Amino acid sequence: MKFRFPLQKVLDHRVRLEELAQKEFQEALSRLNFEIQKLAQMDESIKTAHSEAFRLQSEGGTAGPALGQVHEFLKGQDVRRERQKYQIKECESLVESLREILRAKAVDVKIMEGLKEKKLEEFKLEQKKRDQKTTDDMNVMRFGRGDKAV
Repeated sequence: MKFRFPLQKVLDHRVRLEELAQKEFQEALSRLNFEIQKLAQMDESIKTAHSEAFRLQSEGGTAGPALGQVHEFLKGQDVRRERQKYQIKECESLVESLREILRAKAVDVKIMEGLKEKKLEEFKLEQKKRDQKTTDDMNVMRFGRGDKAV
């Protein structure tokens, strides 16, 4: 007799839900990393603009309009940087909420797997008892007829 877990479909469903939660979590984490990388690129462009402004100031002369452009660029970048920080915070909160959901799904799967293991052990024990009973019955019948066991 083969073991059949009565709640296998439930376990399979919970595993699929966990896999979907894992996929959503990975997508959100990827998005967060992208947004962080975007902020790093903004920081790099700000450093480049500062060094350009320093170079223009060192040259002097007719660098006034170019220096004004750099200053406007830096002001715009500050605004964009703040927006990007807000975007990153939103992504972080989404990642955390998805992480909690994933943990809950993983716990659900673990519970079902534990139940399956428990039922399998019960099945093995019951199977062992049945086999022992069959062996005992065969021995009783053999000795009852007068046959000798070898």
